[in-house]
Amino acid sequence: MARKILPRLSFLLAGTALAVLIINGFLWYAAAQAPDPPYRPVQHRTCGQPVTMLAEDYNRWGGTRGEGIELARLDFCNPALMTRDDGRLEVWFWLEVEVTGQVFPYTGWGYAWLDVETPFPADYREPRNPWWTSRTGLRVLPNELSYQGGEGYACPHPEVISRGLTLFFYNEAGFQLPVGTRHSGWVCVFFDSGNTVPDSFTVSIQPDRARIIQWVDRVFATRRTPDVDIAPIPTIREADLCEFARLSHPETIRPGEACDS
Repeated sequence: MARKILPRLSFLLAGTALAVLIINGFLWYAAAQAPDPPYRPVQHRTCGQPVTMLAEDYNRWGGTRGEGIELARLDFCNPALMTRDDGRLEVWFWLEVEVTGQVFPYTGWGYAWLDVETPFPADYREPRNPWWTSRTGLRVLPNELSYQGGEGYACPHPEVISRGLTLFFYNEAGFQLPVGTRHSGWVCVFFDSGNTVPDSFTVSIQPDRARIIQWVDRVFATRRTPDVDIAPIPTIREADLCEFARLSHPETIRPGEACDS
């Protein structure tokens, strides 16, 4: 009898171990995959009416692959096209973010496997705050195919920080915002080394270390054309920037610095 039971028991244990290995393999694979849900933007249209950004949620199998959680609400206000004293062009706008959620790590972010290899990540994963940075989280794209100046970029940080205004991207390396935080400040972008700007362009915000499945776009126009059906943003001179900021968001004037006079 023992001779009959032992081979069967060994076979059963080997089969169980193989099944566990296969299941863990599927879990690790799922945790490392790119998200499957459709990527989609949502348009922000009116100052004072924030728009929701969604990130991919998670479940015990390594990701929901189709559902989203509210991560933040974004509000764009007070854009202006500024002509600098040296003739270069910059676009300034005010951005506010209210953080309403967190995300969970995946191996693709460079985190340790300990964060993603557990059979039930819902029991072990710690929520993380996304990383907001102008280097990778801010995209500025012209809307006209004929524009030759390429995409836009954030203005050099040493220049904008010297203007004495509160900036949304207050450092170059980036930062995290805890849940419940309201963070706001000015954003400066430029095209074509400051020589030209497109008739219209789209600003997209997507923080790093989060699988964004619904991001926020804002379209701005710099001049009225038959192809652009929105009002152009106002134009100002460099000498007017401080007054423009003071009239629209006086709280962004940093005490004792360039605009505080």
